[in-house]
Amino acid sequence: MRFVTVFSLFFLLIVSKLAAAETADITVYVAKEIVTMDKTRPTAKAVAVRDGRILSVGSMEQLEPWLKGQKYRVDRQFEKSVIFPGLIDAHLHPLLGALQLATTWITPESWTVDGVEVPATRSPEAYWSALKQALLQDKNSDSPIFITWGWSEPEHGPMTRSMLDKLNSDKPIMVWQRSTHEAVFNSAALAWMKLHEKDIKKELLGAVDYQQGRFWEAGFFEVAVPKLGPYLLSPTFIDSSFAKLNRYLQNNGITTVADMAFGTVNWDLEAANYQRNLVDAKVNYRTVLVPDVYKISLYKGGFDKSFKFVDDFMSQPSEVAQLVHGKRAKFFSDGAMFSQAMQMHEPGYIDGHHGEWITPPDEFLLLMRKYWNAGYRIHVHSNGDAGIDNTLDAMQTLQFETPRQRHPLVVEHYGYANERINRRVAELGAAVSANPYYLHLLADSYSHVGLGADRAARLVPLSLLVDRDVPVSLHSDFGMAPAAPLSLAWAAATRTSLSGEKKVPPRALSVDEALRAVTVDAAYILGLEQDIGSIEAGKKADFVILDKSPYRAGAKALKDLRIVTTVFEGQVRPYQ
Repeated sequence: MRFVTVFSLFFLLIVSKLAAAETADITVYVAKEIVTMDKTRPTAKAVAVRDGRILSVGSMEQLEPWLKGQKYRVDRQFEKSVIFPGLIDAHLHPLLGALQLATTWITPESWTVDGVEVPATRSPEAYWSALKQALLQDKNSDSPIFITWGWSEPEHGPMTRSMLDKLNSDKPIMVWQRSTHEAVFNSAALAWMKLHEKDIKKELLGAVDYQQGRFWEAGFFEVAVPKLGPYLLSPTFIDSSFAKLNRYLQNNGITTVADMAFGTVNWDLEAANYQRNLVDAKVNYRTVLVPDVYKISLYKGGFDKSFKFVDDFMSQPSEVAQLVHGKRAKFFSDGAMFSQAMQMHEPGYIDGHHGEWITPPDEFLLLMRKYWNAGYRIHVHSNGDAGIDNTLDAMQTLQFETPRQRHPLVVEHYGYANERINRRVAELGAAVSANPYYLHLLADSYSHVGLGADRAARLVPLSLLVDRDVPVSLHSDFGMAPAAPLSLAWAAATRTSLSGEKKVPPRALSVDEALRAVTVDAAYILGLEQDIGSIEAGKKADFVILDKSPYRAGAKALKDLRIVTTVFEGQVRPYQ
């Protein structure tokens, strides 16, 4: 009897495998051209996909061995289009992006997001006029606080609590600075948050001006954000904006983003948001989680306890397509670029102000050491030359103590650097994920306010890294730049400022270098090069469908390429 049972089970197993083979679906997508970003086979005409992964790439004749005797279908919906690898934004915060989309935008540059046009507002008079109009429109809303994002002092002038009180003394108002690292509140907002000066820790008073209602860097993140978090992360406030963000990202051809500060506000609330708005919504892109380990240590019991919490979670693979775990950790060196809070070496700033450290320097290395020694890929927000040096100093110490292979640390943003720092990045074996829009949006104004023309012209000097074989990716850090990787590639491949002036030297990236920085090199920066970034056998079937090849379009036309749709792990996104 036992033999019969075992034999029956064996027979059923064989039959089930044969049945599965007979019903296994292979889809072959054909196109006018497939641009693979794989140097061993740069172009093709057909790609075969099974179970969300690529079987083979080539011509129909070359795919024949995979198709013979198998059940397959040929999908010709893209035969007049170009198939390109799914685009990667290697530093974007979906939660923060959704929060921004839930606010009123008054920005120094124009935007088009989810079909909504936002005009450029570039003078104090225009800013205050727009703010008064927005408050009138909000007058009958049931929201407990009015929030506007995009204020920038160089264009919009100063902002204080008393100035806001004169506008509206009853409605709580939050003016969110363009960098998102700073805010100014009116008196009603401070009362609504139950935020009192006596409750602010002494060590944070240097990042708070309570009388002016201004909170920046650590003062904003550690004092104001915990008060705002429960409301801002509630389904009522954020969920409809998450739907806007999801459409925006997918309409820009994105199939992978990295959240480079997961857990900044509240781990549980953020996880619940991602479950509702990414996983349950079945979005057609994945989010790579990179925890903000310093902020998490502040509310999860210190360095040791929080490390165990993060490590236990990140070491377990995710069970859903929309979220990616893994040993990655985020750190912060200096302050934000858009608020000129980055740490600069001499001669510093024109007006004599100083930058900020987000993580206290004496704690920066101590915490980083725990994650470095545990084999984590380290990502560090670093903007000014002094901020980047601070990051590289820590890397140099850790590499001496516990040597690791090249590129275990990624410098994030890379706002201002000179040749000495470029060389140092290469010699230490770091990698860089940069925001090329810093130069496009800021080079003109920072020539006059803050840095001077010589330093402003060499913001984000990426070609000097690429020439030294430093891996480089491009990111938006939305809304510091549009979450549109082809526009990021355009910015890096043209190096033009808002005025249209070319800021070269250093040279712009070539079209190939810029495209690699939003595909195959971006995948490498995230440690996902085995799965995404190019169209080749074994990788996930992530594609963006374009109206023409970006190589044929050229640098100036990259941002104008039409995106038809995306394919995420073999599933074609419905047309909208």
